[in-house]
Amino acid sequence: MKDIAVGTCVHLLSRIDDKALAEFWKETSVGKSPIVDSQGNLGYSLLSEDGILFIRNDFAVTSYEQFELVFGDLFLPDTVQELLIKDKVLLLMVCRKGTQDFLLSELRTDVKFMLDLPRGEYFFFVFLLDAGAESLLNSTVHAIGFPSRMHLNSPELETFYLKHPVDIWEFVDPSPIEIKRGGPFYINMIMINIEQIPGCSLLFSELLQEDESTPPL
Repeated sequence: MKDIAVGTCVHLLSRIDDKALAEFWKETSVGKSPIVDSQGNLGYSLLSEDGILFIRNDFAVTSYEQFELVFGDLFLPDTVQELLIKDKVLLLMVCRKGTQDFLLSELRTDVKFMLDLPRGEYFFFVFLLDAGAESLLNSTVHAIGFPSRMHLNSPELETFYLKHPVDIWEFVDPSPIEIKRGGPFYINMIMINIEQIPGCSLLFSELLQEDESTPPL
């Protein structure tokens, strides 16, 4: 996981009140698509008539900041689809670079998602976890998703990948993504089986430990 800021982003969860984090994890088990922010506020995503999961955000912004629409989709290679047979939960983490603001939201494998984000640089990660764990921090990590390196503003990554199969790591880019004027933006999250990530922690709680080699947010 060298040079990947996932551990640093997950470390921000330690700032959330234990009760709020427990309530968030509880709501994932009943399919309510919960959201929790850096202040411990709990909310819920909405499914639009077009079948898009709208993730409400609570990023602290100033009155003059402008927002852009960000649409996201998941690409699940065969090695990750095999993991979905048993009870699993998908969580999206969005962290704004240079601040302590972040969102943690439950995703669905069958629908795309959408956020309305203030302009800035963001880290995006998706986690496939064991839904039957007693708590979020005690859950097992089965896969981690990263934004694609190619076709950032194209929703056709899946088709391209299937036509030109290569080492999936060639598509991955864990760097922050700049959300600037000129949206909407399309972000394709590629899920990587944990077995393909050398040295990655298997427990979500272990990702709370910041790696000295991880670049700062």
